[in-house]
Amino acid sequence: MPESAYWTIVLIDDEADIREVMTMSLQDSGYRVLDASNGEAGIRLCHQEKPEIVITDIRMPGMDGIQVLKTIKTSLPDTEVIVATAFGDIDVAIRALQLDASDFITKPISDEALFLALRRAQQRYTSRKKLLDYTALLEQQVVNQARILHQDKLMSMGRLAASVVHEINNPLSGILNYIRLMIRMLGKGQPIEFHKDKFLQYLDVVERETARCSGIVSNLLTFSRRTEPVVHPVNIPDMIDRSVMLIRHKLDISHIRLTVSVKPDIPVVNGDMNQLQQCILNLILNAIDAMPDGGSLTIRAGMGPDNAGVAIQIQDTGTGIAESDLPHIFEPFFSTKEAGYGVGLGLSTVFGIMERHGGRVDVISRTGQGATFTLWLPMSAG
Repeated sequence: MPESAYWTIVLIDDEADIREVMTMSLQDSGYRVLDASNGEAGIRLCHQEKPEIVITDIRMPGMDGIQVLKTIKTSLPDTEVIVATAFGDIDVAIRALQLDASDFITKPISDEALFLALRRAQQRYTSRKKLLDYTALLEQQVVNQARILHQDKLMSMGRLAASVVHEINNPLSGILNYIRLMIRMLGKGQPIEFHKDKFLQYLDVVERETARCSGIVSNLLTFSRRTEPVVHPVNIPDMIDRSVMLIRHKLDISHIRLTVSVKPDIPVVNGDMNQLQQCILNLILNAIDAMPDGGSLTIRAGMGPDNAGVAIQIQDTGTGIAESDLPHIFEPFFSTKEAGYGVGLGLSTVFGIMERHGGRVDVISRTGQGATFTLWLPMSAG
């Protein structure tokens, strides 16, 4: 049985002849094909059948292809969408790629262009699914192995992994689409000067998105590396920026508003950057867990009382901590979370790291009124 037999395609086009010809061609290649004559019917079909790939015409009466693309990417984000455009609709095709379309093909549609776009869509769908499956496996392994303090870092990474996957996948998809677009434009045989302004615009986006991916990956590798404690000067604002970069997507999908207020005159402290960042990430992840319906997270940093050290404060508007639990929250394996959602190592790890740095961690909280954790670091931390 051909590999294509495992793929379902929904074909949306208001022209019956085009639907009939494309359906025959796709079915002959082993695909399961369902078709619809308009955008509304196509969306209903997608919700019923959950196809891996959708091919939609751009110009249709009623709901057009761009609206179909937006709707599918909102309700079925893993579905790949290929848009079919007229040769002169290059601006519409660019708009579709910006909305995360997998590819575009121009009418009249040749089998060669159609199956090339399908192969790309299949590769993209398969790569993303493998990545998400691997992330889920990592998270499950993390939950199943919590016995030593270093395991807390792995747990933090597992909770960050899905967020980082999406954070990297989005710019990479944009980079790939712009490169493909430039290749197609060059393939028309026109001189590069003809496309110079657009190419400069596209290359600027590619450069910025590549730098963004590089920063995320570099930061994640630095955080994940298991090393012996190393004391060196730590730039507090930079450390907070690194932490926010890793957690930003998770905050967005959790509907949590982030406010960061860092005083510009904070001096460096001596400490282990990796361990101190682990403290900040643990507290942010705990705050996210405490706000299942969204809320506000505030990160502040500045000089402590009498300028004797640095204070980093993480405040949430979550469920808070019961008064009876407050004396125990820094004890190893004490957790108020449901089974399978934590083993009670996070706050004990924060406590231990701050103690080794000659500092401390304080908490102010009431049930239903959020929590405020403060990390106090002396100037001679570490």
